[in-house]
Amino acid sequence: MFLSRHMPCEECGESVDRSAATSHVCNPERLLDYRMFRMRDEINGFETRFHEFLSESRGRFEAWLAARDVRRTF
Repeated sequence: MFLSRHMPCEECGESVDRSAATSHVCNPERLLDYRMFRMRDEINGFETRFHEFLSESRGRFEAWLAARDVRRTF
């Protein structure tokens, strides 16, 4: 069986040489990009789920409560 010399880092997705895997340090920007990529379906569906929540009685109450709290701070 053929084994690739490089494997993706589980945290950031960068292709890392197997022999250097223990010394690999994830780039913070790449790490964030990779995490956002892995969450893309959840992020895309957020607005739909948010509007569904606001159409329910609990969501309407939370929106009313938030508006009331904002009015009290001014």
